[in-house]
Amino acid sequence: MTQGFAVDRAFATVAFKRRLAYKIQWMVALVLGGGAMLVSMAMWRNLLADGALSGYDWESMRAYIIIGFITATVVFGAADWHIADRILDGHIAIDLTKPVDFQRARAAEYIGSMISTVPTVIVGVVGAWLLFDPPGPASALAGVLTAVSFVLIFPLAFGITYLTVLVCFWTKRYIGVMWLREALLGFFSGMMIPLAFMPSWLQAVAWALPFPHFTTTPAAIYLGRVDTAGALGLLAAEAAWALGLWFGGRLVFRQAVKKVTVHGG
Repeated sequence: MTQGFAVDRAFATVAFKRRLAYKIQWMVALVLGGGAMLVSMAMWRNLLADGALSGYDWESMRAYIIIGFITATVVFGAADWHIADRILDGHIAIDLTKPVDFQRARAAEYIGSMISTVPTVIVGVVGAWLLFDPPGPASALAGVLTAVSFVLIFPLAFGITYLTVLVCFWTKRYIGVMWLREALLGFFSGMMIPLAFMPSWLQAVAWALPFPHFTTTPAAIYLGRVDTAGALGLLAAEAAWALGLWFGGRLVFRQAVKKVTVHGG
């Protein structure tokens, strides 16, 4: 087991260093993500003014937008194309001959690339905190549980990404699948607008999917919109989705490798 974790750490370290080599990506992510956050702040400040919508006033919305920035930066900044390229260019055939679990190795690489976005997150959050002075967590426990939710986003994001990447075995293309995944995640997670603003039937659809746990769950816990029991329930659901997607990915992979082709052969 110790050797297995050493291999995981090696894959994660390589992915982390690979992302660090392209420092311009940090600046691009910070400019784009920070710019989007500033636009959202300005829009919601004008919309909410001195009032509130569905329980969100300007004070709580400031914290919500920053949480959305954190999750979007981490999730959308990960290196999913590296996994897809191994399938599309045929390297998967070589991977299958190695004594390393393909899914576990890709998970280590993916999480390593997600960790590389942390400096961007820190700079963005510190800047937003100085500019907008958002409220702190509803309680110390809420802050801790919010941190747990953020940690669970790492395996959850990999699970969703890995399943969509496996679609490449059938489509032989990835960019359209990636765009669809990011659109669904951005909308149903609450990154675009809080789910509370949506019709009840659309909220029900969203909560039947894993996406709300990327933004709505940590925001609800942080702002105290759920009690301790509710927060623990949300975290349990988030962890269950992460586990379910992991094992679902293993089942799909067993079928997908039957369609391996290299240069059309």
